[in-house]
Amino acid sequence: MNNQFRVYNQKQYRPFMTYIFLGINVAVYVFMLLKYHTTTDIMALLEMGANFSPAVIIFNEWWRLLTAAFIHIGFSHILMNGISLYFLGMDLEKIHGHGKFTLIYLISAIGGNLFSFAFNVNISAGASTAIFGMFASYLVLAYLNPDSPIFKQRASTFTVLLVLNFLNGLFTSGIDNWGHLGGAIFGALMTFAVGFGSKRTLTRTNRLLAILAMLVIALILVFIGRNRILS
Repeated sequence: MNNQFRVYNQKQYRPFMTYIFLGINVAVYVFMLLKYHTTTDIMALLEMGANFSPAVIIFNEWWRLLTAAFIHIGFSHILMNGISLYFLGMDLEKIHGHGKFTLIYLISAIGGNLFSFAFNVNISAGASTAIFGMFASYLVLAYLNPDSPIFKQRASTFTVLLVLNFLNGLFTSGIDNWGHLGGAIFGALMTFAVGFGSKRTLTRTNRLLAILAMLVIALILVFIGRNRILS
């Protein structure tokens, strides 16, 4: 744990993966504007790689589970996600380090899109699956490090934000709550798998169980989504 905080406190530490993910999001958004003159057209979104379960199953386009996380529908969508990614990523990448942060981000994105694939009938896209995974990562860090007031404070703040966002999704059309839920679940499990904590809260067995849980959940979601489309 001390090593992690040494990384976190380095003034010269540069969270370059956060910059890379943010840059990809902006580049894809600009590319869509230049090519399609819109970022909200359904066909444009499908061509770019938005998540859509019939396309995933019928055309075997499983890559959509990842590419959808870098596509945004409208300016407000990329603005809000970009701001969230910047501030969360700047902090969380310093805590976890480049490699583990990248794993948490990408697995959260894929896991969230798997939930959306299984339960959402609409086209979905956006970095919010990964962002909810980052929110959840703070909660797990607080659990794994019960003596850390910093993580406790952040966990309290982000718990409120998670609940408010989920509630907003229940009453606002066009929000993929399944993707948000899945991102949070996979982000939490991935933090258990690669995160750091006291010996009494994190063991090798717990890490292996977290990885196994992600694999089992992923297989169940694929089964549900496939049956829903082909039935």
